[in-house]
Amino acid sequence: MDLLAKLTEDMKAAMKSGQKDRLSVIRMLLADVKIIDLSPKPITPEQAVEAYAKKLRKSKDEYEKIGRTEEAAKIATEITVVEEYLPKRADAAQTEQLVDTFLAANSFTEKQVGQAMGAFMKQHGTAVDPEIVNPIIRQKLAGK
Repeated sequence: MDLLAKLTEDMKAAMKSGQKDRLSVIRMLLADVKIIDLSPKPITPEQAVEAYAKKLRKSKDEYEKIGRTEEAAKIATEITVVEEYLPKRADAAQTEQLVDTFLAANSFTEKQVGQAMGAFMKQHGTAVDPEIVNPIIRQKLAGK
């Protein structure tokens, strides 16, 4: 089942069960997924959902910085709904194994962290979290 169909089915289920908070998040995701054809750069539905999740995470961080914990908690619940539609990412141990394999196949110096990070993310895409990858690559290249 593709993402658009899954979102539509989940929206119907949320309507029937009366889950208003979940319903509003799913409707926002549906809107973002439906308008990807209008974007100047072609993106996949999964990338649209990831972009929405990224916006929510940033909003949550901003609310936490200014001390508005109630709003931050509300956004955290929205993030959990959005993450149901994101592909599962590798954990820290799996990511470290992927980085080890990648660095063994390629030769980067300590000064080429940005290039290594870019090449790694291009190869693995959304299967890994960039916030986990970056420190691992920095550590491994510093140890060379």
